[in-house]
Amino acid sequence: MRAPTITYQELTALLKTLPPEHLISVYDYALFIKSQSAAPAQKDDFSESEAEIQADEEQWDQQFAASRDKLRNMAREASEAYRAGRTKPMKFTQKGRLER
Repeated sequence: MRAPTITYQELTALLKTLPPEHLISVYDYALFIKSQSAAPAQKDDFSESEAEIQADEEQWDQQFAASRDKLRNMAREASEAYRAGRTKPMKFTQKGRLER
């Protein structure tokens, strides 16, 4: 399927309708796209074949099926601990890491 063609005029007209606070996002994204097109071609980690994807899905299904009871027990134990007040909120640093 071919990507639709868009003109600079159409893009400019669209940009003029955006709220000012969204312009930085568009600008950042444009810079990202520009940097990607200038970068050397790399293997896409998500360019798996249909057969590879299917095999991966089957492996996940088997792993979940094999651990279903264990996962169910872990969820039940966590719910019981929460209801009993034996849990505490998770706290994160400014960088998004879990505080210890």
